[in-house]
Amino acid sequence: MKKIMHVVFILVLLAVIGVGVYRYTEYKKYEPLRNDYERIATADYTSVFFSTFPVTNYTEEDFATYREVYALKSSYCIPDMETLNEYFTLVTQNGREITSIYLGVRPDIMSADELLNLVNTWYGVPFEVIIAYPSLEYWQELDEEEYTATLTAYQDFINTLMPYYEDDPWIQGNLGLYFYGDTQWLVGNPCNYESDFNVNAGISHSLSMYSDRNHEYILTLDNYEERLENFETLVSECRENKEQNTEKENEYPDLSKWDVVFFGDSITAFEETSSIPGAFAGITGAHTYNCAQGGTSAADRSAKTPGISTVVNRFIAEDASAFAEDTLTYKGITDYLDNSKKKRQKCFVINFGMNDYFSGYPVRSEEDPYDTTTYEGSLRTAIENLQAAYPDAMIILMTPNFTNYFGNGLEPQSDEGSILLDYVAAMDNLSTTYDLPLYNSYTELGIDGTNHTEYLQDGCHPKENTRYTMAQGLAELVQKQLAAEE
Repeated sequence: MKKIMHVVFILVLLAVIGVGVYRYTEYKKYEPLRNDYERIATADYTSVFFSTFPVTNYTEEDFATYREVYALKSSYCIPDMETLNEYFTLVTQNGREITSIYLGVRPDIMSADELLNLVNTWYGVPFEVIIAYPSLEYWQELDEEEYTATLTAYQDFINTLMPYYEDDPWIQGNLGLYFYGDTQWLVGNPCNYESDFNVNAGISHSLSMYSDRNHEYILTLDNYEERLENFETLVSECRENKEQNTEKENEYPDLSKWDVVFFGDSITAFEETSSIPGAFAGITGAHTYNCAQGGTSAADRSAKTPGISTVVNRFIAEDASAFAEDTLTYKGITDYLDNSKKKRQKCFVINFGMNDYFSGYPVRSEEDPYDTTTYEGSLRTAIENLQAAYPDAMIILMTPNFTNYFGNGLEPQSDEGSILLDYVAAMDNLSTTYDLPLYNSYTELGIDGTNHTEYLQDGCHPKENTRYTMAQGLAELVQKQLAAEE
């Protein structure tokens, strides 16, 4: 009898514990919702940002800094229209004067008609709507029924809303729709995501900046049909590639057992996962280390911004102390020292030339081919030092890309300097001399004086889509190199 009572006691205790754990879990689950309700009632704000997909890493500070808007952002991922309507009811009940509304919309949660009803309820208040942008991996994992339903929801949402831009002048000026589903640099890079819908802090910052009427991500009557078609093609092909296990799915090598180090200037020195190293890591699985630094040249002429020969020497010596701790070069070297593995294959990517051209540094010295104060001499020195220290490593050279500065790069910047194409040719020559793979950014990207705004942020630095293309090109180059070595 005592044994039975003991068993019963244990079962009851376990049940009580289970109920407690469940209640605590539910309490924590809805804690963000409670916090939102409290802030709606007590905080100072003139705008709101409510979302049906996670916007954890968007910040109210970005709205204040870049838009001069005091926005209250929901911390709870709003799961349905009923809850969203409760949010807006609370805003109304608390007498807030709202000057703008930002919405994150999953079309499989909110229909176009529901959005229009909300717009009519708040008529006179401008709306900025960011349409959810799940990763391609999300689309790949949906079963056929889920995929069809979700894709149809996106199609219906956009196709229903866009005719209003032709017929309703108020909608034209006060409802902005921002769409990233066809943007491969975003949805095609797993490193951009913390979960299927939730992008990391750097990407969240970028998207909050780009979701305005001055950027190309806004849907218009002129572009929405083409962009929707591109979106449909992108998600359809990613699913087909997975299902059929085609060669296209494997066009990028699995470099999960590689350490890949990037040396370069500001072309490479973006820190977000949308950088060239970040995109390369996303599509290949490589462990990447970004040792680039804005403002640097290959030529070694400045103690403040050491050239490639000095950077490589410090890297080989495993010594980052020559660089300021807030520089990407310092962070990249220390990251490599902390996280690289000896057993991993090594690869080095070298991308310089833009600042050598801007600074008017000489391409080469006719007297001394290893003169590190010249573009080619410093590169030559760095290449040979890397080969000596890492004889089994792959070294990839990248030329500078097109710039529209200084007459499209056709104006030398000093008596000893050259036009940009001469620095491109020098990198090409080095790849031949040392039998190294070359990614020619100048020719491969197809950028020129007529189309550079599509590819470059400011006439020089690549946009995210261009960086992604460059990462793809590097991955394909590695694939070809590996195939040639078999």
